[in-house]
Amino acid sequence: MTTGPYTKPGRLADVLALIQVLALDPDTKRSEDGMNKELQGGPTSATGWFELAKEHREFFRVNPEHQYGLSLVARYVLPRMEGDKRPPLSSDFAAALLQTAITIHDRQVSAAERWKSFMPLWAALIGGIFGTVSTLATLWLKGWSTK
Repeated sequence: MTTGPYTKPGRLADVLALIQVLALDPDTKRSEDGMNKELQGGPTSATGWFELAKEHREFFRVNPEHQYGLSLVARYVLPRMEGDKRPPLSSDFAAALLQTAITIHDRQVSAAERWKSFMPLWAALIGGIFGTVSTLATLWLKGWSTK
């Protein structure tokens, strides 16, 4: 059974927060310290924002060798404005990214919990096996005691 990074407790909230900051903030690239200040702490589902972003390459670019090495892929590919900066994303585009993260989360959680649909089958199978073994043991013991 495979599980995705979105199945970690608190992961969706962390990804949504990171997307919002990187999509709407005037600064395109951020540092670990800058993210901690902006969001008043680190993520709950990883040891740091860079680590979290590395597990979600569908949204984020990470260059751990650069202090300001965290950025949003969708924003990084926008044409540059004056001063070598990129404009913030529109609220509609940011909302689409947030909805995409929610959709991916829902699918990974659903896939991780798919095994639960087989529980009634396993319960019936195990019950049948124990019932058969119990019946055979009873017959064997009755047959043995009559000899």
